[in-house]
Amino acid sequence: MSKNFSRINFHDETVERFKNFASNHNENYTETMEAMLDFFEKNQIDPFVPFENRVHSLTILINKRLDAIVSILREIEKRDLIPTRKMLESLFVEPKPTKPRFIERKFIDKG
Repeated sequence: MSKNFSRINFHDETVERFKNFASNHNENYTETMEAMLDFFEKNQIDPFVPFENRVHSLTILINKRLDAIVSILREIEKRDLIPTRKMLESLFVEPKPTKPRFIERKFIDKG
């Protein structure tokens, strides 16, 4: 069963651009148009809204989220990691030798 074709009127410049685009991608016109429509629908892109604005706003949003993550990690480091590290390091430090408070008399030099 064959599919029916319809016509849409386009400006001559637009038709030439579309033909060049389709031939550059080695596809027929129907497949090219379907691929273009699928792309916009799948990625939820409105072709009438400038793409740079959307990318810029997404970049700002991602940067804000990353800044929040960095601040959370710094807080965890200050509150948890640094004190824990100091406690662990103190376990491996040899204690300073101290002078004994009491000495048995037999060990005292008689000089």
